[in-house]
Amino acid sequence: MRLTQTQIKVICASAVKNFGLSARVWLFGSRVDEQSKGGDIDLYIEPELQDPVELVDAKLRFLLELHKKIGQQKIDVVLRRTEFKEDLPIFRIAKETGVQLL
Repeated sequence: MRLTQTQIKVICASAVKNFGLSARVWLFGSRVDEQSKGGDIDLYIEPELQDPVELVDAKLRFLLELHKKIGQQKIDVVLRRTEFKEDLPIFRIAKETGVQLL
């Protein structure tokens, strides 16, 4: 996994702050591969928050906080509300190939 311990701590703390205490976070994509170079930070999050409007605000606050604390990097966030029952391929891929951070 190509994240520093500081980056992991910032991501986890910000996820709890913005998405709730029971939020779960996975890193997936190229940053999981130690042999890869570069790449954006792909995060899959199962938030405690479920209200769609609140989730949009929370996602924006989360990204702003990450950019302030870990720098201007490309960060992609996939959110899955527990109320959303459809199992999209991106959800499965993120959990199966990713590393759970929180």
